Order: sequence, then structure tokens, then C-alpha cells
Amino acid sequence: MSGLLTNACVVLVRTQGPVNLGMAARLCGNLGVTDLRLVAPQCEVNCPETRMFSTHSKELILNAPVYPDLPSALHGCSLAIGTSARNRDPDYGECLGLKQVPEFLERRHAARFALVFGNEADGLTDQELIHCQGWLHLDTYGPNTSYNLSHAVAITLYHLAAMVDQRTDANAPSGSNDRELRPTTRHQFEPRDHREPSASRDVVAQLFTYWLSTLDRFQYFRRTDRDRFAPQLQKLFNRVDLSEHDVQMLRGMLAQFHLFSFGDRGLPTAPTTPADQTTTPS
Repeated sequence: MSGLLTNACVVLVRTQGPVNLGMAARLCGNLGVTDLRLVAPQCEVNCPETRMFSTHSKELILNAPVYPDLPSALHGCSLAIGTSARNRDPDYGECLGLKQVPEFLERRHAARFALVFGNEADGLTDQELIHCQGWLHLDTYGPNTSYNLSHAVAITLYHLAAMVDQRTDANAPSGSNDRELRPTTRHQFEPRDHREPSASRDVVAQLFTYWLSTLDRFQYFRRTDRDRFAPQLQKLFNRVDLSEHDVQMLRGMLAQFHLFSFGDRGLPTAPTTPADQTTTPS
């Protein structure tokens, strides 16, 4: 099992077909992904087609948590990589090929990360992709320019697993076929500067909410449209690799502004935690 995919979760957004759900779950079982999450599925999850095509991964798909939206599904992840068959604005994060993903994860100090797949008809919307820090494009070589959902999951997971295996093979002692003698993936992807891991996306989302509420309170939006400004701020947050300490420091600064001006910390109402929003298929 690939060490890289051990730290991955697969997020399926608004999936339309139970066959694709079942196949995606089976692929996760093939390639060692144990964390499968669903966002607002548009089909019945616990149905004969899903169970049949999931084969030995039936329990994985039937116990997969279901979330109302993508931000809540990203809890516990420090990085999200979306997928897109179309070219997107660079503001939606870095455009990645499969070979660039390991280096991207290392550079962004990602501990746990999400691979996010949109639905069969439209893929990820701009409003969903804005919550990802990079997006993956899979090349095609014929007239059809997009892959079926389960095929995209298969190509992505298999190649990421194979790339890590090749990387460890290259570092194995000469003449050795013993997998236990290979350097562990954990050390290969450890940040070179030993910087602390990136903050989880839910922690960054809370900072984003706090930042917007602070701007609201200081009447920043008297001259700037809030609805147009918020996505731009979200894109900025995506480009910056914030650690837990960074988030605490920025929250402390905002709190001090409130204390000096209003005598309180101006903390927004605590949001519903992602765990409170999950359901499991019946």
C-alpha cells in the first residue's frame, strides 16, 4: 500500500450514478484509501448497483460520511486538490499534472489531503473549486476530453500509488527486493525545513469567517461589495500555506483590533462543526 495514499481521502461531490459510487469504493480498496467521503450525492447510496460494483469495499461506501457541502467534507485535511477536465483560472490554485502532485504536497507541507472529484455531468463548480488549493487535469489523447468519474478516480489513485513505489524503488539498496528495506514514504515527504504541518482546512475556514466578520464590523464593506470580495479573499487564503501557529497569530491580531476598538474579541458565532453535519447512508 502506498504511503502517500495512506494520508489521502477521496471526496466525491454530487455523484449521480450508483455504479460510479460502487466502482470508486472498490478502487479505494484496491489502492489502500480508507477514507471516502460523499458530498450531497444525487443518487441512492445503499442500493443494489452500489453494493454490487463496490465488491469487497461495500462497507467502505455504505459507511462513508455524507456532508451537505464541500467545505464541511474537508475537515481534518490541510490541503485539497480538485479535478477538472477544463482549464480553470489560475486563481483557483495551481494547475497540476499527476507527476507534480507529490512535489506539490511536499512544498505545501500537507499531512492529510483530499482528492476531490466532481459529478459526472458538470464536474466541480467554481464555487466548489474555490475551496481547493490546487486542481488536477488528466490528459486525454482522443476526441473525448473528459473521463468517466470512476475512470478518473482509477487513473489518479493508481498513478499516485505507482509514482511513490517507483520513488522508493529508486532508493532501495542495490540488489534488494525487500520492501521493508526501502526508506519510508513518511521521510521522503517530510518538509526539508521541518516546518510544522499546514493548518487543517476547517481551521483556516474559521479564520476566514473571523476575518470577514472583522471587516464587516469595521465597516470595510461600505465601499466594497462583500459578495464580490469574499471569493477573492478565499483565493488568497488558498495560495498561502498557513500553519496552525500562523492561524493562531492572525486570530490574535484580529482579536486585539476588536479589544482596542470595542472592548471584546469580536469572535463570530461558533460554526456548526463538520462532524455535526455528517450523515451515513441508510
